[in-house]
Amino acid sequence: MKKFSQFKSILQSALRWIVLGSSLSLTAQLSAQELDIAAAQRDLSIFSGILEESLRLNESTGLFGMSLGGVEATYLFGQGAVFEIRSPLANRRNRMGLASLSSAMQALQLRQNPFEAVRLSAASSAPQTAALVAAAPEEENRYSQLLNRISSIDFSLVAQSSVQQAAQSARSLRALGDVDDASYAELEAEIEGLRELINENIEALRGLESDIRAARLAENAADSQAESIASSTAADPDSALSVQLNSLLEAIEPVKERALEKAAELKERSERAEREYALAWQRDLELFREQIYQSLCEYGGSLRTLAGDEYVSLVLKGLGEDQGDGRRTDEVHVVSYDEIASCANGTVSASGLQQSSTVYSY
Repeated sequence: MKKFSQFKSILQSALRWIVLGSSLSLTAQLSAQELDIAAAQRDLSIFSGILEESLRLNESTGLFGMSLGGVEATYLFGQGAVFEIRSPLANRRNRMGLASLSSAMQALQLRQNPFEAVRLSAASSAPQTAALVAAAPEEENRYSQLLNRISSIDFSLVAQSSVQQAAQSARSLRALGDVDDASYAELEAEIEGLRELINENIEALRGLESDIRAARLAENAADSQAESIASSTAADPDSALSVQLNSLLEAIEPVKERALEKAAELKERSERAEREYALAWQRDLELFREQIYQSLCEYGGSLRTLAGDEYVSLVLKGLGEDQGDGRRTDEVHVVSYDEIASCANGTVSASGLQQSSTVYSY
């Protein structure tokens, strides 16, 4: 019994030493892990600053001199480093909704100019309208013919739509930087002057229509056919109104043509500016990617705390592929740290590093 007690005491002591040793080992591992994470945070912070400098993300290009770009880093233990990169390129993309610009340009290439279509439609309908009026029976009320001529005029719709389109195109040109503030002010003044002239002619047409209706009511109110004939023979009011209508039509036609031409001119100009803007943005994006991989090759060796089997992930905010639902995605680049180390020592080129990476939008 005494020997059993001694054996039990020895066993308990051994277990205490085992537990203590395990605790010390675990503490040492945790301390080493904490030290590794602290070192990783330091390395990632340094590399973030290098990226901001090499990619020129810390320049003050925003409102009140605020920077529009920056890099935020996160270390994932056992996985690697994640760098979220905010670039002014995303702001430039949002500026004019470049996500839908490509499909819009393709559609415009296949679609006929709407202003040209209106012009052709108006030109083809004018002889038909004249023929219908000429073929109208003499018994038909002369005033009704004048009112029908006015109702067939497309001046208000065409001219106002053209001015609205011209104004939208001018705003697009300004937003794209194709015109400066002074040039935009001149365009705005020209379009506003055209809008006022159109409104004046629309009011004149309405006034003439009101006069024709008043004259028709006066004729219908005549007590007898003889009095009506005598009245129309003496005054012949429809003839004077017809002259006024012809004069007004001659005056508004050049205004309509001017509005159509200005709308078509500015629309073509804004579409060309949008295409050039999109191409320039795409070129800048490609250069931005190349600069990122060049920076990885030149300075990636500073990420010394990363293990060979870990990765560097770069998330380019707002620069992913276009989505059908209009959602803006990020472009993600995942690079093996081993490949970065190979590029740093000259074994792999920057372009080779870029080709070996995994890229997707999310």
